[in-house]
Order: sequence, then structure tokens, then C-alpha cells
Amino acid sequence: MPEPESRRPPPPWSLRVLLFASMLLPFLAAGLFSWQDYRRSMAGATRQVERITAVATEHALKVVDTNGLVLDRMGELLQGLSWPEARAQRERIYNGLRGLDQRVNQLRVLHIVEPNGDLLAISIAWPPPQVNLRGRDYFRHHAEGFTNTYFGEPLVGRTSGEVAFTMSRPRLTADGRFDGVYLGSVPPDYFVQHWRTLAGGGERAIALLRDDGQVLAQSAPASASLAPPSPGSLLQLARAGITEPSWVRDARGGEWLATARRVGQEQLYVAYALPHSEILGAWRRDTAITFAIAAAIAFALSFVTWLACNRWVAEQAALDRLARTAEALREQIRKRERAEEQLAQAQRLEAMGRLTGGIAHDFNNLLTAILGTVQMLEHHLGSQADDRTRRLLGAARDAVARGARLNSSLLTFARRQPLKREALDANALVSGFEPLIQRALGEAVPLRLSLSANLPPCEADAAQLEAALLNLAINARDAMPDGGEVEISTRTAWLSRADLMSNEDARPGPYAEIRVTDSGSGMEPEVLARAFEPFFTTKGPGRGTGLGLSQVFGFVRQLGGHVAIRSEMRRGSSVSLYLPLVAGIASAPAEPQQQRQGAVVAMASATVLVAEDDIQVREMVSEMLREAGFRVLAAIDGRQALDLLERGEKVDVLFSDVVMPGGLSGVELARRARALCPSIGVLLASGYTGSALGTELPEFDLLAKPYQRDMLVRRIAAMAQEARQTVA
Repeated sequence: MPEPESRRPPPPWSLRVLLFASMLLPFLAAGLFSWQDYRRSMAGATRQVERITAVATEHALKVVDTNGLVLDRMGELLQGLSWPEARAQRERIYNGLRGLDQRVNQLRVLHIVEPNGDLLAISIAWPPPQVNLRGRDYFRHHAEGFTNTYFGEPLVGRTSGEVAFTMSRPRLTADGRFDGVYLGSVPPDYFVQHWRTLAGGGERAIALLRDDGQVLAQSAPASASLAPPSPGSLLQLARAGITEPSWVRDARGGEWLATARRVGQEQLYVAYALPHSEILGAWRRDTAITFAIAAAIAFALSFVTWLACNRWVAEQAALDRLARTAEALREQIRKRERAEEQLAQAQRLEAMGRLTGGIAHDFNNLLTAILGTVQMLEHHLGSQADDRTRRLLGAARDAVARGARLNSSLLTFARRQPLKREALDANALVSGFEPLIQRALGEAVPLRLSLSANLPPCEADAAQLEAALLNLAINARDAMPDGGEVEISTRTAWLSRADLMSNEDARPGPYAEIRVTDSGSGMEPEVLARAFEPFFTTKGPGRGTGLGLSQVFGFVRQLGGHVAIRSEMRRGSSVSLYLPLVAGIASAPAEPQQQRQGAVVAMASATVLVAEDDIQVREMVSEMLREAGFRVLAAIDGRQALDLLERGEKVDVLFSDVVMPGGLSGVELARRARALCPSIGVLLASGYTGSALGTELPEFDLLAKPYQRDMLVRRIAAMAQEARQTVA
């Protein structure tokens, strides 16, 4: 006999520790290797940034020095000459500039500018163009007294058409006054090509910056997703005296490992930045491989250890099974005996349920016929009946009511009772149910009622509503172990679309609200969010199933209503049941009179098709409706009623029993009638619906047998009026 899984012995601690270690240690080792690899990657990146920055700075210094020599040679071309003499020797000066331009690649388009800004000579054009360069930034700086080498912002040359930044020096008189400018254009591509060769591929940024943040040359990353750091953040590193690479952020929040160095004594800086993603790209790939290997090793080790655990457990289970064979056999015998007893009890209950369901239909037909006859006698006799006759008719009516309640109890026992919708006075129901709720709460928890005086009737199942109130009262009692107070209040509430955002079954409008409030401990937000979940409970074992609130929730939502719960810690809880109002109750004062007038018109001209297999009930109902003013067509079963509809009989309302012979139930008849005439009103009646309706409400209105004459007439009149309005 197999051993239950719950009684299998657990593996020893040594095997469990070994299993845990086999899963954990490979990942710990992988994490350690990855951390060391990360540190190596960061250290290598730091060294790379320092090396490339140093080489790029040295290269920039050599370029500046070489260009400075060229500027010196340009000054020698004018040495000892006044500007009139220089203009007389322009061609010689041009040839000298052209020779210098052809020998040097990093300084091109050499210019000599007179003190008034006119261009004296340029290395790429003869004769020189007639332009004035007084507005250029390099001219302004030197004219204002700047005597050192100046690096101008990148511009498009008027003669060459190339983008380049300028490198210029002023010509000074013997007494140190400004006397013109020597300059040349430096193409940024000269630096960019060198930097690309120096740094290789990848996503990185190198820039030549002026001390005011002006970018003179830049090699930006190729990826559009990367934005290099701002020049200001790079210059801050150099100005702060930080020589080691540091982390800076770009405009998109990305991190870069960057450094900046000054080019000699010039107001120039070389900055180099390496993105964090570039540094960690190879590290991430290596880490992924490392952890994949660790996962494979962990899986292999844990699988072997798991096999060892299972083998040990299986061996121990086999030994235990041998020791407990006799006890297991005796337990199985006891279980079989209990199962046989439960089966016998279930069979008895099922037989009683079938017996109850079998007699329910005929019993309710008898009660319906009796009640209808009594009501018709009361209607015919009216004021002519003496006291003894009225007393006897009242006794008969009360006996029918007691029989109906008894039959309803039998159907409930047999689990054949569908949800019964009816118009209820919630105040009367709460008041009548108060003693039972108080007994459920106990003496330590007093019950207080606060009922609205003008509460309109609501639509609900009285038994289900009482059960819901009892469930809420028990929950409130359990939330107040040291005592407290419970209040049940009623009022008319209006729910908007925002209130019903989470409820697709209800519509905005007026509702009858029944609120149960306690002064208990309240609920935490996490508990409140799950309060309506089935089987969720905060009560201890054996104190609750967690189905109370979920049953209340499902019952009210099935009615087309709404449930809301509010709670605060140490301030109690309140649960509100919003029940739909009976149609027309919440309308304007003039509307009931209009409805009554419409119902009278409908009664005077409407045709009702009655389908009932019981002859006594059929004749009684037909007579009731004729007396009320309806035109009545009677059918002995669903087939005959369907034939009347298919022949074209004009029918406003179909009133049919649910269970009928002939293979066509009242539900199927109603569906076919709706298919033939979509505007027809349908009212079904039965005391036992059997498999035709199951335990859920049908898509049609249901009137439980036995029914009152006035209720039947009102329901059919309302349906007739609605059918006439639909056709109109």
C-alpha cells in the first residue's frame, strides 16, 4: 500500500545542507570572479584613459609648437617693413606664405592682417581678396591687448570654404602697441584622424577645448544613443587639479570615465571620455558566460544531490512502510467504513431530494389553484361576504401561505431553489431580523438600528439578504473580542460611474443602501484589498472559512447591485450593500400615476398567452386575467402555444409554466417566442424549475408559485405596457 506523501521522512540535515550548498556555491564563486573581473575592467579603463589623454595632449602640444614656429616665420616676412612698404611687396610676401603653407599640413590658409582689419596677404589666393577682418574674434582680442597666441573659434573660411579654427599672434610695434595680426587655419580633422588612430574603435569622445569651454576639435561617439559630456564638466576636472580619471554625467544621465589635461602653457585642454557601457561591455558578456557555467554546474550538483536525497527518502519510506503496514490496513478499513456510511447518507439525501423535487411542481400547482380560487371568491363576494365567510377564506389563504413556506423549505433542503428576486422593504426585513442578529452578536455587543423613513422598496432575495446580514454581523462580532457596538443603517444612495468603475454588473443611479458598521479593530490596507477574495481570512484555524464576505459580494453583484467596504485601523469597519430599487420607485411623483394610466390602457387592449399543463391552474389564471381586462389565449402545453404564435396570433405577453410535458419547457418556449416576436413580454411561473432553470436565474422574469392575484396582474400589466412602448 503506497505511503502518503505527507508522511515521507525528510532527508537528513547533512543532505539538505549539501543540496543548498550545491546550488549556492557555484553562484557565489561566479559572483566573486565577476567582481574581480569588474575591478580589473575598471582599472584597465582608468589606465587607458590616462594613457590616451597623455598621448593626445603631447601631440596637441607638438602641433601648437610647430604652428608657433610657422607664425614666427610669417612675422619674419614683415620684419623691418612698414605697412606701406609691405603693401608694395605683397607678391613677395604671398610667395613666402605659400611656401610655408605647402610645407606644413597642420596650419593652412596663412593670413596677414593689417591694423585696420584689411587682408594684406593670404597663402591660397593672388591677388588677395578685398576683405576686412576687423569683426573676427581673434582680431578683436589682439586689438584689445591680448599678446599671446590666441585660438579662435571654428569658422568657415571666406576664401577656402573649409571649417577650421584659427591660431593667431599680434604684430607689435617697438613700444608694444598693436600693429596687425599673423594667423593660420588649423583643420579639426587633423586632430580627429590622429585621435581615431590613437584610440581605435569603440564608443568614446576626445575633444580639444579652449579655456572658456569652446570646442575647437571633437571626435564624438558613433552611436546616436550616446551624448558626450558637456565641455564645462570636462574643464572642471582640469581646473580642480584632478589628474586621475573621474566619473562625469552627460545630458542624458549617462556616466563617462573622463579626464582633461592642459596643453603646455596655452589656454588649451585635451579631454578624453570613455562611456560606462563601453567599459562594461566585455565584462557583461564574460559575466553572462560565467553565470551560465555556474548555473550548469549548480544544476548538475543539485541534481546529483537531489537524487541522493530521494534515494535516502525512498529507503527510509520503505522501512517505515514495512513497520506501519498493519496500522495502515486498519486505517484503510476504517476509512472504507466511513466512506460507505457517507455514501449511504448521500444516497438517502439524494433520494429525499428527488422525492421533494418530484412533488414540488404538483404541490405548487395545487396551492396556486387553491389560492387563485380563494382570491377570486374574495373578489366576487366583496363587501357581501359575512364575517364567517371572510374568516374561512382568510384561513384558507393562510393555509396556502404556510404550505408555500413549507414547500420552499423542502426545495431549499433539496438544493433546487433558484435566486428569488422580489420587491422588499429593507427596513421591515432588518427590523424583523433584529432579534436573530442580536443573538448572534451576544450580550457584549449591542445592536443599534438607524433606518431611513423614506426608503423605497429594493429588489433582492429575502433569505439570501438575511444570510448576508447574519454573515456581516458575525464578522463584526469576531472583530470585537472585547466588546463594542454594531449599527445597521439604511438610506437611499446615488452611485456614479466613478463609484462603479470596478463593477460592470451595476449601472449608475439610485440604490437602497444597507450599511453594517462596527467599532472593532479595523483592517490593514493589505487585508482590506483582499477582503472579498474567496477563502481569504485573518481568523485563526477553525474560526472561519473566508467565504462569508465573498458570498455577500457574489449575492449582491448577481442582483445587479454593489458592495463597498471601508475600514481604518482601530476605528472599525463598515460594509455597505447597495441593492437595486424596484423599477419606477425612484421616479418623479407624477410618474406612478402615469404608469398606472399606462397599465390600465395595456390591460384594456393587451393579449396574454397562457401556457399551463395543469387544467385547474390554467382555467383559474385565465379567469383572473380576463377579469382584470386582458384578452386571454390558453394553451395546454408549449407546443400548442408555439403553434398559436407561428400562425400569427398577436400576443403582448407570454405567461408560461416552466415544467410542461411534450418536450418543450417554458424556458425554450420563451426563447422561441422572443425569436418570433422580440417585443413580447415573458413571465415564467413555477414552484420547482428542475433542470430547466438549474439554480441560477433565467434570462426571463420568474414568478414563484403560489402567487397572489394582484402580483400577477401588476407584473403582466407592466410587461404589456413595456411591450406596447417597444413596438411604438
